[in-house]
Amino acid sequence: MKRIIILAVVLFSAVTFNAEAKKHYNGVGGYFYSQLSPYGSWIEVDYGVIVWRPTIIRTNWMPYQMGQWVWTYDGWYWDSYEPFGFITYHYGRWYYDDYYGWLWYPDYEWSPAWVEWRYSNNYIGWAPLHPYAVFSVSVGIYFTTTYYTPYYHWNYVGYRNFCDPYVYNYYVASGSKYRIHSGTKYRNNFVYYNGRIQNRGVDVKYVSVRSGKQIKQRDLVRVTDSRQMTRDANGKGDKIRTLDLKRDELMTNDLARMEIKRENRKTSVDMEKVKIGRREDVTNTKRDDQVKNRSLDGLKTDQSRKDVKEVVDKVFDKNRTDTNLKSDNNVNRKNNNLEVNKRETGNTNKTIKNESRDIKNDTRKEAQIKDQQRVSNNQTAELNKKRQEQSTQVNRQNTRVINNNQLKKNEEKVKSRDDNQKNKSNQTKVNTDRSMGKDKSKERNKR
Repeated sequence: MKRIIILAVVLFSAVTFNAEAKKHYNGVGGYFYSQLSPYGSWIEVDYGVIVWRPTIIRTNWMPYQMGQWVWTYDGWYWDSYEPFGFITYHYGRWYYDDYYGWLWYPDYEWSPAWVEWRYSNNYIGWAPLHPYAVFSVSVGIYFTTTYYTPYYHWNYVGYRNFCDPYVYNYYVASGSKYRIHSGTKYRNNFVYYNGRIQNRGVDVKYVSVRSGKQIKQRDLVRVTDSRQMTRDANGKGDKIRTLDLKRDELMTNDLARMEIKRENRKTSVDMEKVKIGRREDVTNTKRDDQVKNRSLDGLKTDQSRKDVKEVVDKVFDKNRTDTNLKSDNNVNRKNNNLEVNKRETGNTNKTIKNESRDIKNDTRKEAQIKDQQRVSNNQTAELNKKRQEQSTQVNRQNTRVINNNQLKKNEEKVKSRDDNQKNKSNQTKVNTDRSMGKDKSKERNKR
């Protein structure tokens, strides 16, 4: 009898531990683990936060450096030359931690390139999107918190060399990045079209005009096996292969085979603000369906626990029947079962309420972003209005100065004319007096 009880307890503990483990490592799929393990290590930088750190032997390495930009139907596609690039540059986000260096945070949504853009008349630049960047079908990219990518994490190049297969030979030097970065404009243009996420970035027509070259659109061939990821010579073919798997295929895992190194030092990322790598699919446009799916996941886990608990209850029931326990004990056991069921039901309801609250918070944050944009537009309009009023006042003052100068000139002319006339009158009077004096002298002489 003791063996049966011990077996039931062990079975219950195993199922509970398995459920907790799946929740704990929810962000890592077996496919990502097996494909990236040869090129780096998987580490746990916080409770349940599993990231991949590449094994880098080159100094000053950064994501999105070794490869080529290609224009496709889905926008700007980063064709990487690195063996792990077919995953890390089309899924997930990158973040630079002062202690760990560059870390890759897994996510299961495909994109031609998860980067943000900056551009000017002479330069175009890109940087990896950080984990605070979340994609939404209705909004595009939005940020869960304020974060500005440092200028030294950007790659800048002239338009003429932007689509060059050896673009890494033309990057702006580190000492000049700040000057160029301060003179550029920010840009990100992620959209959802025909069931795909597209990265339009800087307009291809603008890039073509600034570079003086015609940019040809190339086709993407979507494959489901990494062994099909072959490259042609210098990437000059018309077609490019890219890995595109469904979320369920990427998330299948076998935790017993995963070697995760637990680190004592936490990363500087605020994980409460990170929403990537979750079980829900961001391409689902109906939030109500997302709530139902997440609720069902919680119910399945609870159901597995209930199944094991029923086995344990049956064992104890049989034991109590064989030993002829009193009816009071049976009543107490039933009451305990009712309390446990109520507690489990309460936990399920709390889970559903928490998920609903998360969605409400997301909606509230999106509304706050729109309000901030509206306030910024109003401030810009008021600033333009003030500038127009100031310009009008300056014009009026200039007009008054011109009028005053003209009046002074006119007064000087009138004064000069009066002085001339006065001088002429005085001269005429003098001449008249002289002539009269001469006449009088003549008359005296005659006498």
